[in-house]
Amino acid sequence: MKSARAQPDAPRLLAWLPLLLALLFSAVTLLPELRAVANLNDDAFHFLLVQGADGALSGGANPFDFWSPVLELGFPQFLYYQHLPHLSIVLMQRLLLGHVSLITVFNLVRYLLLVGFPLTVFWSLRKLNFSHAGAITAATLAPFFAGNFGYGFEYDSYVWRGFGMYTQIWAMHLSFICLALLCDYLERGKNRVPAVLALAALILSHLVYAYMMAISAAVLFAVGLTRSNARQRSLRFALVWTLSALITCYFWLPFILSKVYLGASPYLQRWKYDSFGAQAILQRLASGDLFDHGRLPVMTALVATGLLAAALTRTRQAVLAGALFVTWLLLYFGRVTWGSLLDLLPMHEGLIMHRFIGGVDMAALLLIAVGAGWLWQFCGRWQPGRQTPVFVLLTLLLMLPALVERHGFYRLNDVFLDRSARAVDQDEGAATLIERLRTLPPGRTFAGLRTDWGKDMKFGDLAFSDLLTLNQIPAVSAPYQSLSLNADLLWDFDYRNPDDYLVFNVRYVVAPSLEPMPGFLKRLQTAGRYTLYEAESGGHFALGRSDLAFEGRQSELLGAARAWHARALGAAGEFPRVALKGMQAPPSDLVSLPLADAPRQLGGFAAPPLPAGSIAAQSAQSQRYSASVQLQDPAMLVLKVSYHPNWQATVDGVPVPTVMLLPSYIGIELRPGAHEVVVAYRSQTARNLLIAFGLALLVLLVVLARPRKTPGFSRWP
Repeated sequence: MKSARAQPDAPRLLAWLPLLLALLFSAVTLLPELRAVANLNDDAFHFLLVQGADGALSGGANPFDFWSPVLELGFPQFLYYQHLPHLSIVLMQRLLLGHVSLITVFNLVRYLLLVGFPLTVFWSLRKLNFSHAGAITAATLAPFFAGNFGYGFEYDSYVWRGFGMYTQIWAMHLSFICLALLCDYLERGKNRVPAVLALAALILSHLVYAYMMAISAAVLFAVGLTRSNARQRSLRFALVWTLSALITCYFWLPFILSKVYLGASPYLQRWKYDSFGAQAILQRLASGDLFDHGRLPVMTALVATGLLAAALTRTRQAVLAGALFVTWLLLYFGRVTWGSLLDLLPMHEGLIMHRFIGGVDMAALLLIAVGAGWLWQFCGRWQPGRQTPVFVLLTLLLMLPALVERHGFYRLNDVFLDRSARAVDQDEGAATLIERLRTLPPGRTFAGLRTDWGKDMKFGDLAFSDLLTLNQIPAVSAPYQSLSLNADLLWDFDYRNPDDYLVFNVRYVVAPSLEPMPGFLKRLQTAGRYTLYEAESGGHFALGRSDLAFEGRQSELLGAARAWHARALGAAGEFPRVALKGMQAPPSDLVSLPLADAPRQLGGFAAPPLPAGSIAAQSAQSQRYSASVQLQDPAMLVLKVSYHPNWQATVDGVPVPTVMLLPSYIGIELRPGAHEVVVAYRSQTARNLLIAFGLALLVLLVVLARPRKTPGFSRWP
């Protein structure tokens, strides 16, 4: 009797075999990702944000809005950048009572999200009422995209040798969860609060994917729309998005209101904004290169099967999958194909359309589920008694090319990672100098750029500057994100020019011991193959003048800053005022000139003598700078960190306004005399109130979602 009962369950258990194999494959091949090694990609930036949030929380600062001084002359990243994935790491580490290091938790979360992605896909597809066989097949193949570093769902985007797109891992999961929960709420009125929470989490995890989800949700809304459910469906759709927007308004509202202080790098490749066009993308799709680079096009074939099945069956799930795929494929064509038509999209100016590949990948998995469900039915007609074994065998055969290709990719990833980890561990000189830099007085460190000898300071594939980032040592280095307005000016730093050390407050240099260095650098220590030098940087503060003023668009700022830097006006003490379009600047007696004309105006400008005075003492902390100043003449006190209005200044205990100076530094006007100046980063009161409002609304929704609901809430659509 016991074996007879177990026998009917055997085919059902066998159907799980491909998914279990996929999970086991990822769990084993991705194990090297757990190693605590410095990152050479954007994960270095992401882990720095985790460290910053942890430090802010420990130091009593606002973990939702703090100043990070390490990169790009400083910037308040969490004011503009999605941060739920980073704060989650800090929370988890604290729940573990600090027994596990931050980097271990960070790597473990990345690993579990990558390994567990198929489970999210399966759950979501079943919630969307896709067939069991289709959901298992799509979930099985979910981690096996191969797009040749196409920034999509392929794990090239996440592993150590890839791009380090940590927040997109969260977005992958949340996109499927949001679609499933939103469908459940629109169709059946269930899971209203989970849908709101999932959408809010997506907004706080990845703005681009939240934007994409809004478009996908509109497709979902339209696919199920009928005359009889139009009113109720519309109310539900509006309600869930309104509530999620209110919960997250502390993030997106200040972002919109203060985006003028967020950099937009002209060095970002144009194709990231414009995508690749219909011809190139359709060629990649037809050749299999879009989903199956370097292998047999098994996933591409299943997507094509899904499209055919969708056209023939026209079920609700098939129509949704087909509509989403066509929508995202068309949008992925980008400006190359559609040109000014895309100006109809909200916030089109800053859209990076090459990332729309994520929408294509999500829809492709839905189509794979449709196609696999169709094949399952075919197997049932062809081999009625052997439907499950035949289908499982077919799925395993389709997996084989993907398994072989991904195994080779991950093995090479492990080789690169291991090579770099060994090089770092065996380089005692680097560790010695990193520890020395931790103990030295404040000042930025320079360890080369990719345009000079910095490219030779390597540990396998890692650069010395990557170690500076990992150890939170403020540096002048290649920008990761170019978020600050002056980040791209760092490419112009010339280690041979003593003026540049003054302008950028570069106090320390780590260089190869055999590299000839300028004579004005003072040798501090040699360790292994590196030498640590000290330069005269003047500190974080400088005395200067503002005899010129410019106003214009943000896109004109870098050209003006480069002209100012080339003329060595910063070292001469001339820091012109700048007012960007959309920015409120304090009143001034100076006549503002067009910012676009700054290169010509600065080219013929002769800086007057520096004001008489001195800076007696300086102190620097991550959220606060102070100086004692003695002046005989009126002067502009310049703080060499990126300008932002959240910096609040006091002179002799009295609040005073700050001004933005080239190249986006902070300026404070001072009269003759002795002054105590303090400049501190303060989160805006309005944003803190919005955080409290969002948390209160979140708690209210959770409380009202209990089984015993209030009559008013139960009448909601």
